[in-house]
Amino acid sequence: MKKKEYLLIFSLALLLVFSSIYGYIRFRNLHDIQSFLYALKKETDVKIGYLEALRDCRFYEMQLNGKRISHSSCVVDMHGYKRKISDVMPDNTLALRYSDMSCDVCVDSIVNRLNIYKDSIGLKSIVLLTNSQNTNYIRRFKKINRIDFNVYILDETLDSVFEDIGMPYLFIYSPDNERMNNMFIPQKEELRLTDEYLHSVLLKYFD
Repeated sequence: MKKKEYLLIFSLALLLVFSSIYGYIRFRNLHDIQSFLYALKKETDVKIGYLEALRDCRFYEMQLNGKRISHSSCVVDMHGYKRKISDVMPDNTLALRYSDMSCDVCVDSIVNRLNIYKDSIGLKSIVLLTNSQNTNYIRRFKKINRIDFNVYILDETLDSVFEDIGMPYLFIYSPDNERMNNMFIPQKEELRLTDEYLHSVLLKYFD
């Protein structure tokens, strides 16, 4: 009789062990599935955010490309003197427009690419346009990033013409038609596209 009781107890214990193992395996599988779905959602959200950012960039590029900039408009140099656009950009000029609110990493990454192309495009053919009124900050910015090309400050009138879109952008100013051409918004995650853009404008305007 005791033998049967021991056998029953052993069977129940074995059943509990297998039940626990099965429950643990199911829990692990469920956890793995949940982790996979969470990672997939996170990756999808990142891709959707990136595509939405690209959509906004293309919208601004189409909106601002071809905008007329009068050659008689003025910017302010680092010494506080007003300079006409026709004097600052007498020929085809590659300009980087940025503001105080622009992402520092974004601006730095673009400046690094411009430094690579400064010899082939030409120092006098690259300018930076900003709405920052802090000349000391601009000088430190130039020193840290080893910037040799000129930086000009936009007054209120030109600040509205060279529209601040919350992101730094590049464009070609052509004095022949007094327009912004080849407007492009670089993405710090896609430096390859920035290099392709710079190479294309080099061949088109400065070769």
